Amino acid sequence: MSRLIPTLLAVLTALAMVACQPSERNSADDNPGPPMQHDFTSIDTTVPSRGVSIPVTYVEPVGTASETFPLVLIAHGHGGHRHEQGSFTQVAQRLAGLGVASIRMDFPGCGDSTESFAENNLGNMLADLVAARDFAVGHPTIDADRVGLFGWSMGGRLVFLLSDRNDEFKAIAAWTPAASNGTGSMTTFAGGQAEFDALKAVAAENGAAPFTTRWGQDQMLGLKWFEDLETTRPLDVLSKFEGPLLVLYGDLDDVVPPAVSEAAIESAISSSEVVRHVIEGADHGLGVFSDEPHLTEEAVNTVAEFLGERL
Repeated sequence: MSRLIPTLLAVLTALAMVACQPSERNSADDNPGPPMQHDFTSIDTTVPSRGVSIPVTYVEPVGTASETFPLVLIAHGHGGHRHEQGSFTQVAQRLAGLGVASIRMDFPGCGDSTESFAENNLGNMLADLVAARDFAVGHPTIDADRVGLFGWSMGGRLVFLLSDRNDEFKAIAAWTPAASNGTGSMTTFAGGQAEFDALKAVAAENGAAPFTTRWGQDQMLGLKWFEDLETTRPLDVLSKFEGPLLVLYGDLDDVVPPAVSEAAIESAISSSEVVRHVIEGADHGLGVFSDEPHLTEEAVNTVAEFLGERL
């Protein structure tokens, strides 16, 4: 019997080690998200930017009188809105539970914005992000030295374009970033190069061109929307970013193909850490528009945990 004891102990130890290995499945049960540590307050208000009022939602953790919190700026996608069907609300609440404040806004012509979609261009959206940042860091509870960025699709392009401001932004996360240099996947989004050029010609003549997205959204695309896409090079800007980066995408994305996200990862040559997270079975909507909450939960938990640990 004494000879069996070491063998039994070895077997039990091996079984314990196997039991401690992480599961490879990606379900809501396997990815419950980081534990919540703070209550929070959420305020809908407006912020002045470019001479207009920008609708924003500011979410702040509840802490002690002397406690300060990092901040995340959240940027929605083309034709989206600051809540993104509740997924951005979930991100903001998860971040707040981890002690991270956030602010998200409606870009021109989106959500509660009172502007025409013809004003929806990269220059205006970048200005609105900076204005939201200035508003948020004006709160005494915000640590202005710990600010991060998070964007989805076109929002990913926006946060990459801000990424060279290393003194202001310490970490970046992006869902399926539409971030090719030049027009990239947005040419396909518009229907191809010929259609893109035709729409731009109409915008040049009339100030804006009518466009219907593949999801049935009717939009007016201003001339600057086309020009900004053609002239910006977000991957070149991202290559200078020195902080940690998360790029998350679905393997079934046919709007911003996985190769575009992979190009962003390859471009981050100066980043201190680059994390790739692929959600199997997810398209560009990451479950938000396809009634697949387990996919959305995985995306929400991944970005909240990444930014919560690095800011």
